[in-house]
Amino acid sequence: MNKLFTLNNMLLFFISMSFLPVTIAIEAAARTCDAQRVNLQVLGSGGPELDDGRNSSGYIIWVDGNSKLIVDAGPGTSVAFGAAGGKFEHVSALLLTHLHVDHSSDLPAYIKGSFFTPRQNVLIVAGPTQNALMPSTSDYVQRLMGPKGAFAYLKDYVDKTTDADYKINVVDIDKSDSNKTGYENQLNIDAEITASAVTVHHGPVAAVAWKIQVLGCTLVFSGDMSNNKKVLATFAKGADLLIANNAVPETAGEVAKNLHMTPSEIGEIANSAQVRKLLLSHFMQRTLPTQQLSLKHIRARYSGPVEFAEDGMTIRLNR
Repeated sequence: MNKLFTLNNMLLFFISMSFLPVTIAIEAAARTCDAQRVNLQVLGSGGPELDDGRNSSGYIIWVDGNSKLIVDAGPGTSVAFGAAGGKFEHVSALLLTHLHVDHSSDLPAYIKGSFFTPRQNVLIVAGPTQNALMPSTSDYVQRLMGPKGAFAYLKDYVDKTTDADYKINVVDIDKSDSNKTGYENQLNIDAEITASAVTVHHGPVAAVAWKIQVLGCTLVFSGDMSNNKKVLATFAKGADLLIANNAVPETAGEVAKNLHMTPSEIGEIANSAQVRKLLLSHFMQRTLPTQQLSLKHIRARYSGPVEFAEDGMTIRLNR
């Protein structure tokens, strides 16, 4: 009886094991990135400098040929958006990593420009909450375009009182909630797209990293950050594309490293997260001449594909 029981158990074990790979394969297929339908376009790959020949930070995520998301809105990116063929009426959300000028100042240009489009849907604008130095994203929008803002003539988009214009729905990423859950400040952008945020360390500036999940694809934007919080590797685990800001060289001093990741830190994060592709962006005069040296430091830690961002370039999510 015991032998029969043992044989039956073994038989059940092998039967269950025979189905396990099929189950895993089905689950893996469900998570497969549909790279034919999703890609990233760089609107700006520079920083705040005036003489680097680049727009400041900004990106489009294209889905089925539509410009569905904008991440960061630095100077020059609204013009680049139009040049890229973006349609603002297709944009579901505009996500800000932080409120430094080189990441956010084109926001009112987008909103004013949208007057000349057929946009009617609510626009989600999301970014970090306030800290001792910086306002919250909602306060920032009010200071720019609220009834008492610098561009108060755009107030109807912020405090909608008529049906003439669409409304901006501002979401502040709460730092305390982010710390409690690790990173899950999740926004359901639409039926196909979710966006999650985690608070990151950018010196005294409130900042977040963004993770976009769409059609099985995962794109993670580091924004400007040091690795002091040690959260990005977990946040970006298994991402199809990690966009990492390369604003300082390996030889950066302590002040700069309190604000930004060094190339070796970027490589360590990409390796730990096992991202499928790494895009370096947000270059400055101190990192543009040292790109190959930065790549060497990254290659010592990460063996996957690495690309250098250029304004206007499109990144395919092929594995």
